[in-house]
Amino acid sequence: MTSDPYPVSETAFNPAAAGWSRRRANPFSELIGPFWQKQQEDGRFMFGMLCTPGTLNNAGVMHGGALATFCDQALGGTLFETLSRAQDSDAPPVRSVTVQLNVQFLAAVRPLDFMIARCRITRQTRTLVFLDGLVDVGGEAVASLQAVFKLVKPQA
Repeated sequence: MTSDPYPVSETAFNPAAAGWSRRRANPFSELIGPFWQKQQEDGRFMFGMLCTPGTLNNAGVMHGGALATFCDQALGGTLFETLSRAQDSDAPPVRSVTVQLNVQFLAAVRPLDFMIARCRITRQTRTLVFLDGLVDVGGEAVASLQAVFKLVKPQA
């Protein structure tokens, strides 16, 4: 019988106990999630994710596809939270799709690392929203990101 080479420690960071809220995600994202969010004192949001055994590559660090998915979720979450708060309460929900996603991998994310993404909208047109951000683990940058999202009309 083989043992799991990447066991999850019982001392893994517990986002819920640290004031993070579980973020609603789509079925694909739930395969690698959960994703977490927390509002900062300045009103902006941070997004988090724990590196678990299911997100590792053959080298024993987070798979780039899992990290890119987290980055896409953090950028999209920033867009949603920022624009939703800026509109009237009776307005339809903000919906968008990713048009372009750039992720620069700066350092490995190891098992049980809790990543935190801080993103911001840098420009907005009538239909496009431009964002950038940084992901860190314990203050060390692990990814730099930029994206363009297209705003879409809510489904009827």
